[in-house]
Amino acid sequence: MDEENNFSTEDDPISNEWLATYGDLVTLLMCFFVLLYSMAVIDEGKAKQAISSLNKMGILSQQGDINSSLSDSILEGTAIISEEQQQMDSIHSEVKKIIEQKNLQNEVEVINEAKGVLIRFKDDVIYDVGSADLKPGAKVILAQISDVLKKYNKNIRVEGHSDNLPIQSGKYESNWELSSARAISVVKFLTSELPLDKRIKEQSFEVSGYGEFKPIVPNDTDQNRQKNRRIEMLIIK
Repeated sequence: MDEENNFSTEDDPISNEWLATYGDLVTLLMCFFVLLYSMAVIDEGKAKQAISSLNKMGILSQQGDINSSLSDSILEGTAIISEEQQQMDSIHSEVKKIIEQKNLQNEVEVINEAKGVLIRFKDDVIYDVGSADLKPGAKVILAQISDVLKKYNKNIRVEGHSDNLPIQSGKYESNWELSSARAISVVKFLTSELPLDKRIKEQSFEVSGYGEFKPIVPNDTDQNRQKNRRIEMLIIK
């Protein structure tokens, strides 16, 4: 039999080029679904529905065990995201209830953000002017909030912020130092000054002092400068 008759399409590299395109398509689809799940919470029923649709189209069904593993991974990831979001919603609800019970809605904001639950304190509700020492009332509020934080065991970032006016206190040379000291005083209270059974572990915290350099509104009026003088606690998702 001559060489031409012995030719097989299985050995022809050109005839198999479609496999590379097919593999790229499957990879892109997987990335697409991972992106979707990272941006939104999708319940298990909807995830199964989406996978079933792809199976009917023949996009995933030909992958056999890969399809099964991908389906399991997607559903497992969805369950984790759903549980995490439920926890963040609970933290938001419980902290907000504490603030409302204290009638501090105008002094403390509780915001459920994509990156976590943000608790924003106006500086005068927890500190005297130019001071980083917590007011007695602030300690009561923080102690109640600590019960929520300890229960859910999340990482927490505490940030100090100021306006752009020069510092008037003799103890601190700059707004940067004052804002840092204020953030540290909050963490110190939550980690070492509460009763032992209520303290939060130190490794849960990040601390930052930004001074005047991260305003939420322009420092062009007294009212705006007051808004920029704040302590923020972010319970990280």
